[in-house]
Amino acid sequence: MDNLLAKTAELLASAAADPDRVLRWVLIYFGVSSLGFMGVWLIGEVRRQNSTDSN
Repeated sequence: MDNLLAKTAELLASAAADPDRVLRWVLIYFGVSSLGFMGVWLIGEVRRQNSTDSN
């Protein structure tokens, strides 16, 4: 547990020292999650269109 707390404190300290790095990773995270959301929506839309066409 102490090791986890020490590692967390080290990561927070390095993040405070380099805010551009944190911003870059936040943007990457939101970009990837947005692409995932669009992919799931697109698959659902295609499946909905296919089920509407077959009825």
